[in-house]
Amino acid sequence: MHTAHFQNLPEHLCRYLSTAQRHIRVAVCWFSHRAIFDALLTRMQAGVGVALLLEYDSQNIRDGGLDFQQFIRKGGQLWACREAGLMHHKFAIIDDRLLLTGSFNWTYNSNAENLLITHDAAILTAYYQEFERQKALSQRIFQVRRSDVKVFSAFPLFENTYFPLADLRKKVGGGARVWLVRLDKIKADRADLFAEKYLPFDAEGLLIPFWMAYRMWDETLFDEALSRMKTKLSDRLLRDLRRWTQSMRVGDLVFATARQQQGKPAQALIAVGILQSQPQPFSGDSFSSFRAVQWLKILEETRCVLPEKTSNQPVSRYQGSALRVLQEVFGV
Repeated sequence: MHTAHFQNLPEHLCRYLSTAQRHIRVAVCWFSHRAIFDALLTRMQAGVGVALLLEYDSQNIRDGGLDFQQFIRKGGQLWACREAGLMHHKFAIIDDRLLLTGSFNWTYNSNAENLLITHDAAILTAYYQEFERQKALSQRIFQVRRSDVKVFSAFPLFENTYFPLADLRKKVGGGARVWLVRLDKIKADRADLFAEKYLPFDAEGLLIPFWMAYRMWDETLFDEALSRMKTKLSDRLLRDLRRWTQSMRVGDLVFATARQQQGKPAQALIAVGILQSQPQPFSGDSFSSFRAVQWLKILEETRCVLPEKTSNQPVSRYQGSALRVLQEVFGV
């Protein structure tokens, strides 16, 4: 049986959720609708297990948002999706017998949306497998902390997450900047950097007071903070900080390099990525900040040696032919 709804979607969702007897599995990008949240809490009070996969970003975890800590206290499992790209699903599986899916994020909006209900066993199995796959990529949360969330960026909504060579050419030709980041200069753990999809910066901790004061990126507030720091910073630190925070834009390309051999000037290209977030606070000890990156290609064995003389700075504009490098890395 299949049923489609186009009106009063929160009411329909709540009605179907109220039928759960054993467990509810939810994967939803954004969740702010209190009636739906209360419906989940009510089923939990009746002994129904609830697992919720959620984008762990500033759209969901915020002042005035839903109390996900209450959800955890009442026995719910909260799983944080932290990938650079969005976990953009909107579905729920009830007792392995009913699937609720469609375009509707569990939020307040006046958009034209849809909700599809199905009992089809094959479709239920496929969605269950996808739920388990996404859960394996996520982190279970026991204590909700706003300082841990990623800052929402609209970039993944409007850009491809898969970039063949032709698309990368268009991106560069359309004005996207290409940045050379020397991993041997920033001294980041490469395994973590590629696994967690980020670029850390500010080893000097200059932005720690900013993050303690504001927690989230705001360029106007940063400009004010930077004006207070200017007299205390060297030209080099000021230049690097501006590049990491303001010159680099979401959607720009990144060439991550390292010296090929000790004592040799040539830089070997290790990875190519696309910036996917504004600056965010870093939770480690070595750096204060990071920017999320979608790594498109990691060159494990064969590395492209950049022929041009490259800057000695940790981050700089790439001055060579980005199109030639992309052709060599992604061409066939």
